[in-house]
Amino acid sequence: MTATPDYIVTTGDFIAEWMEEEGINAAELSRRLGVTPKHVSELLRGIAPLSHAHALGLERVTGIPARIWNQYESGYREDLARAHEDVQLAAQYDEAKAFPLAYLRKWRFITVPARNRADTVRQLLGLLGVATLDAWKTTWREGSVAYRRAAIARNNAPALAIWLSLAERHHDGVPDLADFDRDAVRELVPQIRRLTRQDPVEAIAETTRLLQAAGVVLCFTPPVPGLGIHGVTRWINGHPVVQLSLLFKTDDQLWFTIFHELGHVLLHGDKELYVEGEETLAEREADEFATEALIPGSYRDRLPPARDVARVRALADELGIAPSIVLGQAQRATRDYAWGHELKVKVEFATHSHGGDNE
Repeated sequence: MTATPDYIVTTGDFIAEWMEEEGINAAELSRRLGVTPKHVSELLRGIAPLSHAHALGLERVTGIPARIWNQYESGYREDLARAHEDVQLAAQYDEAKAFPLAYLRKWRFITVPARNRADTVRQLLGLLGVATLDAWKTTWREGSVAYRRAAIARNNAPALAIWLSLAERHHDGVPDLADFDRDAVRELVPQIRRLTRQDPVEAIAETTRLLQAAGVVLCFTPPVPGLGIHGVTRWINGHPVVQLSLLFKTDDQLWFTIFHELGHVLLHGDKELYVEGEETLAEREADEFATEALIPGSYRDRLPPARDVARVRALADELGIAPSIVLGQAQRATRDYAWGHELKVKVEFATHSHGGDNE
């Protein structure tokens, strides 16, 4: 964001500079422009606005094109409006503290220090895509986007709204996003399933590319402290957006969540906000989809009933999936989570700080 100067240059300052260079006083300028001395005085002090007609007059008097004078005037009026806005924005800072400002600074979505209250609020509003915090409440409560109305109804609405907005910005920046093709996504499931055996970071990059070609956006957004959401699916402008946090510790958690969210993409409508972990029919159906897609029901009775790493590896090889996924299913079935950790791959995504509009 470009810093706002601490002072405002009036159009009159530029006129006065020309007058000094030409050795012309205010009285002479008023005669040449055909206006009263009072008007020139107010013009020089930035009180009277420079009209287009007078800009044309200055063009004839000074030889400087009217468009230059109009640019000076436009810039001056914008600076005045921004200075007035700074006061209004700073007054909203206490309300803005309901949002996770420290999180936004950590990841450099907000780049100004806390002491700069006006620009903090200005950047926050830019992330939310609204002009004021009152407009944010109205937009998310009454707007035409259904998933926003679902988000605003939650107790953690400010944190969730920020997290969702970051994925909206990511979606807007995805190049060459194909039209959504549900059949193409369904056909990708076996291929993505096989990718689970690869290095997670490389496999996720390939999964992201494959889904993008089918019109699905897969993005990772750093988790907002206290929000505790692993994944969310919703539709933006006709495209499913699968947004995952970086709360995953191991590859089996990562892949199960991805297939869970793909379940929403393939099974459910485009008007809802699907938040993983909620107690809804859609969430149960997505869980069932992920479970069946990764380990079909016909193989479920072959999960080891006790601690048996070799059996886990053998079944994973037969299924063509990561052994950590088989281990995770076996652990869930037996409720014994204290073994086989050597089969799980720790997920370490590069989570460098973000600047400007990068996501």
